[in-house]
This record gives sequence, C-alpha cells and structure tokens, in this order.
Amino acid sequence: MSEEQAISEGTVHARASSSPRQVMRNPSFRKLWVGQAISQFGDGFYWLAIMLGVSDLTGGDIRAIGLVSMAFMLPQLPIGIFGTPLVDRVNRRRLMIVADLLRVVTTLACIGAYVARSPLMFYMIAFVQSSISGFFIPAKNAIIPQIVSRDDLLSANALSQTTQVAALIFGPALAGFTIDHWGIPLAFVVDALTFLLSALFIWWMAPVPTLGSGKVTLRQAWHDLSEGLTFALRSATVRNVTLVVSMLFLGLGAINVLWIPFMQRVFGLGAQEIGFVDAAQGVGMLMGALLMESALLRHRPPHVLLLGGIGVASLTFIATGLAPSYLFILGVTLVLGVIVPPAQAAFMTLIQYVTPHQLLGRVNGAVGAVTNGTMLVSMALAATFAEGLGLRESYVVCGLLGVLAVVVGLFILRTPETGA
Repeated sequence: MSEEQAISEGTVHARASSSPRQVMRNPSFRKLWVGQAISQFGDGFYWLAIMLGVSDLTGGDIRAIGLVSMAFMLPQLPIGIFGTPLVDRVNRRRLMIVADLLRVVTTLACIGAYVARSPLMFYMIAFVQSSISGFFIPAKNAIIPQIVSRDDLLSANALSQTTQVAALIFGPALAGFTIDHWGIPLAFVVDALTFLLSALFIWWMAPVPTLGSGKVTLRQAWHDLSEGLTFALRSATVRNVTLVVSMLFLGLGAINVLWIPFMQRVFGLGAQEIGFVDAAQGVGMLMGALLMESALLRHRPPHVLLLGGIGVASLTFIATGLAPSYLFILGVTLVLGVIVPPAQAAFMTLIQYVTPHQLLGRVNGAVGAVTNGTMLVSMALAATFAEGLGLRESYVVCGLLGVLAVVVGLFILRTPETGA
C-alpha cells in the first residue's frame, strides 16, 4: 500500500486532536498509561544504577560507559528489521506482558553482575534486556491506534510519551538518594518490581484483537519484512521524518554516553546531584504535557511541533556545553524536558498518520532500526571524539547537528493533508 492509498483510506486526517483529558477517559488507554508510568519510574533507577555501576567498576572510563550504552542500542538494529514483523502477527497485549515479566528476571540479574564486579556481565544483561524491549516498544506504539480513535492519536501519543513525566521527576532523584544511602543493588530491585506492576496493568486492559494469523513462519516473516520496508521507503513522510530525527540522534547518542562523565568531571557531581538533573527534565516534561492541553499546541501541525522541539533541544545541548554552573544546567535541562512530550508525540503521530494499522509494527521497527543505528554510531565514536575535542566542546557540536536537522526539515518535512 502506498502513502497516497493510506491517506485516501482515512489513515490521515487534518482535524484538530482531542484533549489529553478526553483520551484519559478511555479505560484501556488509561491502564496502559499508568502501567508505563510505573515502569518508566523504575527505568530511572535502572539506567542510573547500571551507568554508575559500570563507572564504579571501571574507574569512570568513558569507553566502558559507552560500551554499556552500545549494548542497549545494538539489539535494536536486527530486532527492528527482522523481529518486529512478529508485532503485527501476534497479540500485542500478550507480547507486552511476556516482555515485562522477562525484564523482571534480567533486571534482578544485574545484582549478580554488580556483586561479581563484572562489567562484562553488565554488557551482556543490557544486551538481553534491550532485545526484549525491542519487541515491547513497537508493540506499545502499535497498540495505541487499536485502542483510541484517529482523532485522539496526537493527544494519546503525548500522554504515552509523558509516562516519563512522573518517572523523570521522582525516579532519578529517588534513585540517586537510594544509591547514595543503600547502594546500587536496591535500585535494581525497585526496577524489577515496576516491570511486574506494568505487566499487571496491561493484563487488566480490555482484550485487543490479533490483526495477523497469530503464527509466524519464515516465509511470512520475510513477506512482512519486505512489505514494511517497502512502505517505509515509498512513503515520503516516513522517509523524511526518519532522516530528520536520525540527524538529531547523531548527536544525542554521544550525549547519552558523555553526560555522566561530563557531570562528574566538569562539575564534580555525585549520584544524588546527577539524579536531580534527570528530575529537572521530568518537571519540564510535566510542563510540556500540560502545554499539550492548550489550543496553542493541539492545533499545530505535527511537523511544526517536531521541528520546534528539535530546535529547542539542540540549543539546550549547546547551552549545557557552555554552562557556567550546576544551577544553570538544572534550568537548561528543565527547558529540554518541556519540549520532549510534544516533539516525541509529533514524531509518532506523523508515522501513524500515513501507516496502515496492520503495518505499524514493522514500519516502527524499520524507523527504529535506522534512528537507533545512527545513535549507535554516535555512541561508538563518543569517547574518542570527547577525548580529542573535550567534553564541553562535544556538547556544542552535538547541538549544532540538531540545528542542521531543523534546517533540513524545514525543506523536506510537512504534515500530510487529508486525501478525502
């Protein structure tokens, strides 16, 4: 199916989105949202614990931190291309429950890696956990259009992305406090419990129909892969949004590796102070989620929200590299948080507007493979780049890459109009 056919069949519409408050009246979406808020609260514990754990075991080696970040990203490439056709064949709700239960086990395994003082075990566990998430995330993105109406998509995606709000306000701050007072292993226990609660909330959702046969053969998988990739390549909207976001991720990947060494070396911060930086982003995301209620944002085309968000994010990267103090970083990170919900919601909405429901899993997987691949390259080069250029200068360069993405996007990215 071409993009033009998808538009003509009503996949794309030009009407304003409903409000997030109205979307939350949907019981299935509300349960999905609450479950993800809890799970991503635990992610604040997991991410801070594993990064600080590797830093502790390796004496703050940037390359070691980069390796654990790469271990998170590496599985996304093959799974995004070859694994996500499964998302369009099986029951997405059941797949998400199984993935959450498996992540309970892998998270608890991190305690063994820390006790054994083995960075290699951390890398292996991060790889496995990311592999599981590689199925969960496309399933979550693809299930949203099944449980909400097309008019609710932008608001639903905004709320879906802001499951990180409570997580980023309370998760990292409490994680830093927990790690400082009771150690890294307890942070992994908290995260494992949140995955368990997420699985329960998804189980409490109303049943969701399976769009495919429920069975996957090698021939079917190849057909599904070809169909998804063909659509993604032929769709101008999917191609262009992938290119623009990939350019941003070329800088963002390096920042994901460098931010803990940057905070520790340049400003001498500990776990609790670093947690407060993440919490500042969470407060900003809460403000961004509230802004999505306003007509100012709800009536803006998604491509405008996306490019505006990338532009502001890029400027915050540059400002962080030039930051004179810890308090300045908290303020800049707050601003960064504000633009995350509308920008991420716009990104997903543009893809969902032009993609038929039965292709969403594999198209999301293809887009994720490209963007994550770009981020992986950035992570691989981050340590060498930072050591040669400097931590502050690296932040500035990463921000300039985002500015370039906005310039390109102004020429090639538009929100599709209805074909009706």
